[in-house]
Amino acid sequence: MDINDCISTIKHEIELGIITTTDHVTGKKYDNGSKAKEGIIRSSRLIRYLHEVVKYDLIKHGIDSEIIYPPLGQSNPEIKLAGFLKQKDQDVTVLPKNTTKTKTKITWGPLAHENVYDEYGKEFTEKCLVVNVRSQLSSLAKNSDTLFERTFAEAMNLHTIYDNIVLGDIYLIPVFEYDESYAKNNEVVFSTRKTNLEKYISFFSSISGRKNVSDDGYKYERCALLIVDFSNNTPVLYTTTQQLKDERLVDKDFDLELEDISFTHFADDLIARYKERFDESNIS
Repeated sequence: MDINDCISTIKHEIELGIITTTDHVTGKKYDNGSKAKEGIIRSSRLIRYLHEVVKYDLIKHGIDSEIIYPPLGQSNPEIKLAGFLKQKDQDVTVLPKNTTKTKTKITWGPLAHENVYDEYGKEFTEKCLVVNVRSQLSSLAKNSDTLFERTFAEAMNLHTIYDNIVLGDIYLIPVFEYDESYAKNNEVVFSTRKTNLEKYISFFSSISGRKNVSDDGYKYERCALLIVDFSNNTPVLYTTTQQLKDERLVDKDFDLELEDISFTHFADDLIARYKERFDESNIS
């Protein structure tokens, strides 16, 4: 599954659920199309399709498939890494080949007095390559601030302890959301209100491209913002600001370049950053 297959599958499953009030993968029935849509989105199955795209892309760019977790085609096990504030399961983790895991008692941050252990140790964790994958397919305006704070904090959680760790973040948003009032009546109609794309491009541009390991802990080595118009029969993934301007989806004077945070060179850029800091043989 490539990125275009992925977004087409997401569209198909959501819209089939709206029309039939049923999740056709699990067979679960809902009261109406709107509840079916939300249930399908919240099931996390759709975002796992995107996880698979990320894993496949890393493999295509030379990463050894045997050290990617969860493995290709599987949703478990996720790797739980110990940051400053908390331990958290990571969506996609590439584990280093040439470093030994060292189980270590956590003596830092809020976990210092909880008698908990880090299964991997600082050196091993720092040589991991980590990608987190998220989406927001409804209620974007209401949830944007929470998204931004959470994304900001997760990079800080790891970079505060591991200066050199290479982090990626992928986020999928729609240009237009499905209209809830129509979905309740099992109709696929899109809202006429456009997502504030400039706001999302500005945010992810500001936290992407971390090069200096001594600061900018809130930044990721590379972010990818996936802006998708699901209202077309075949969903459209935008990769440049000019494409958005041509469709009048951003202001003609908007000067940030979406291409810098597109999915197109996401794996290339992450791996290049890793090679600057560590031996390539760790992950190839």
